[in-house]
Amino acid sequence: MNAPLPHVLEGHAPVEIRWRTDLDVLVVEYHGRRGSPEHMASCWHAVRDLAASLRIVKVLAIDLMDDEPFVGEQRETFMRALGPQTFVGRRWAFVARSVDRVGAYEATQLDAQAAGLEVRIFGSRSEAELWVRFAE
Repeated sequence: MNAPLPHVLEGHAPVEIRWRTDLDVLVVEYHGRRGSPEHMASCWHAVRDLAASLRIVKVLAIDLMDDEPFVGEQRETFMRALGPQTFVGRRWAFVARSVDRVGAYEATQLDAQAAGLEVRIFGSRSEAELWVRFAE
């Protein structure tokens, strides 16, 4: 198991956002419980803002949440609150907590890709790292 990431973005409870940089990639772990779709969107906005402040365009986001992903109406509310601008100008690789959760995130990936954004969902951290670092 990997050591915990050294930095925490404060003020997002019940979500804990841990992060570090790895060369030209911002590595982020989401821990805890999602709360509302709007709250979770604000957590993603905080990561977007952190990446911007660090001048990093590649983000590896890892789901280590204790609860299930948003689906149905909650997912739609999350996507509206998130907004497409969250992903513009960055490559986002998202690692689902387990392979069985990948399907719950695929609609989000398709929505983002339909808007021309670089977002991919992975069941494997190693595959996500390769894509976020090297995909053209």
